[in-house]
Amino acid sequence: MCQNYFAKMFSLLVGLYCRLKQKGIQIGRWLRRFLKNLKKFFWGHETEATPTSDEKLVDTKDQPSPELNEEFYIIHMSVCLPTTYNQLSGSFSTISLNDSQETLCISEGHFPLTTSFTHLGLPNLLFTCYMNAAMQALLTLEKFIDEIYRQKRVWGQHPCSVHFQQILNIVNCQFEPDFKKKNILSDFKQTVADFNKEFSDDDQKDTHEFMICVFDILRSSKSEMQDLSSALNTLYSCPVDAHISFQMINIRTCSGCGSESKNIEDCICLILKLTASDSADGCLREYLKGGCVEFSCNCGSHESSQKAIFKSLPNVLILQLQRFTTQDNNTVKEKRAIYLAPNLEIPKKFCNNATKSVQYSLVSIVSHLGPSLNYGHYICDGVNRQRRQSSESWLTYDDNVVTETPMQDVLYQRRTSAYLLFYERQNSLLKNKPKSV
Repeated sequence: MCQNYFAKMFSLLVGLYCRLKQKGIQIGRWLRRFLKNLKKFFWGHETEATPTSDEKLVDTKDQPSPELNEEFYIIHMSVCLPTTYNQLSGSFSTISLNDSQETLCISEGHFPLTTSFTHLGLPNLLFTCYMNAAMQALLTLEKFIDEIYRQKRVWGQHPCSVHFQQILNIVNCQFEPDFKKKNILSDFKQTVADFNKEFSDDDQKDTHEFMICVFDILRSSKSEMQDLSSALNTLYSCPVDAHISFQMINIRTCSGCGSESKNIEDCICLILKLTASDSADGCLREYLKGGCVEFSCNCGSHESSQKAIFKSLPNVLILQLQRFTTQDNNTVKEKRAIYLAPNLEIPKKFCNNATKSVQYSLVSIVSHLGPSLNYGHYICDGVNRQRRQSSESWLTYDDNVVTETPMQDVLYQRRTSAYLLFYERQNSLLKNKPKSV
């Protein structure tokens, strides 16, 4: 109980420190001394509390009093401190203690360090696991979320830009109680339903369709935002166009005369059939390699070959594994096991004007657990951004239940259920497509 009061008191002091620091007031020395004495008072007694899922209390009998260090909020228990978001730099800040300077300092990062992940969960409203899984996957895309923050100067001036703010509300609701999270999620779901009536009821939906709908909403106001940015003498870059969308060149070659025809397609994600290949990488290569198609050419031939190459590559490549197919008017789920690797390489022969292959790293997976599209449950696994020193730590988001899972366990466990794969680009060998102006 004492530690609970300490955490609340500490949260207030951290907030006070942040506000004073913004005003240029330095209070590090006396605040450091006060916190150190406060810590000694609370941890100088033997605890008799029963540990809960949110508090990992350790009996301090016969143990030396712990010294404050740079991660003093991980001492004997999981204390989730509040964080502040820097609207200009697009990053979260956590407070740490610098013993050598006897001052409190701010360390930059996108998520606060903590040993408890319960606060990262999203409650299920009613069959809304599809929404929770999709949003948790998007929240792992740091550059995408940062882009929304960076563009706030523009969309913040638009009267109908509530969808941008609602996404940020989901980002910032980590430490809110469940009833507040439910209100935030309910408002966002209503916004999506207003855009697409398919999501107005309380039935189970497809998480991929929901995610595409969210992207469409963000893109729908692009022209208005561009006009508004001109009036503000600044630039506007749609977050979806800047990081998610890309272009494919589809090439059809006549088998008779060899004539080629090309068309360019705008894409948000690639839908991959589960072929004989036993890996996601293999499914992508089969998609790009193409095959034979029926086409009547002027030369009289009725057969052509078709393949696809990337005209541009996104910062985030989303792959959908085609788990659901229609047979005899029934939707059937394909449970074939697919090998999931932490890295994905796109050879230069599949990229337009590329000199080298392009590397991507897997950062999140949305999986469908259950027998069919209408009966099942969606969960998300994503890289643990709080442990930046290790890419092996992942978090499993099962609505409001969040657990830490080693990456290799995730890759093995999701072989038969992985539905959406999110890859972040690791190099910039191809020139990024121009952003909207």
